[in-house]
Amino acid sequence: MRKLGLLFALAIFTLASSAQEDTYNTVTRRAQLSSDTMTVDVIVIPAKYKLYNSYFDRQMISANDIEFKKLRDTTLSTLAFQIAIAFNDSVPSGVIPESTSEYEEDMNFVYESIQYKYEAVPVRTEKETALTKWKKKLPKKEPKPEPRKGTYMENGQIVSNPETKPQYTNMEVLNPGFLSILNQKYNANTFVFVNQYEMVIPTEVDQIAIQSDNYPRVLKVHYSVVNLEGEVIHSGLVIQHSSSYDDKLDYLFESSFLQIGNQIKMRLQESK
Repeated sequence: MRKLGLLFALAIFTLASSAQEDTYNTVTRRAQLSSDTMTVDVIVIPAKYKLYNSYFDRQMISANDIEFKKLRDTTLSTLAFQIAIAFNDSVPSGVIPESTSEYEEDMNFVYESIQYKYEAVPVRTEKETALTKWKKKLPKKEPKPEPRKGTYMENGQIVSNPETKPQYTNMEVLNPGFLSILNQKYNANTFVFVNQYEMVIPTEVDQIAIQSDNYPRVLKVHYSVVNLEGEVIHSGLVIQHSSSYDDKLDYLFESSFLQIGNQIKMRLQESK
């Protein structure tokens, strides 16, 4: 527990060490962000509290002697912090300081400038090899048209075709002006949004494994990377596994989250 506290304190100290005194206008606070001297190329923006979903909160609250709100807030903040650490190996990076501010209006200003959408996980393109070039030249059969997805009426009957492709939470920017504000304040030109965090039971696990608590937990991090113009230049879903016996937060925060950050950075580099 002490190690966890030190890690979280380090994250807050790192973000706040370069901060100056806040210069808020109490009347129009939502229209501006607090002043800070942090200069970075990449800013990581944590997920909204409502997009935190963990099936294992009860076990983790008990194992770490922590309240739910602290567990949720620390998890989302530390995830963003570890993603920033992964990016910081290549370019100056940090977590948006407003996310650690006591003024919730500051992050509401950010979240109200975007909207989320649920869509199919993008297929990652692999580097073309001689074999794949040869396969492209082979004659292809005409693909069968896919049935319409969803539940609807057809010939007087109710038809249900559920979506079978993996889905994830993407986002789009409604008000790019807030990105210009962040650019002016912190020099950032790339913004990594953590859209959703999940820790869930794998769908293929049987009831016996669940009763014996012997199965890998699934961590899912939905993310989008946005440029200064508000365009989503890359997005996706990172899936990481964690043991069902590991309720302590130290390994989750220091290893799993950092691996997730490295995957996001690697995928962004590969997409360019």
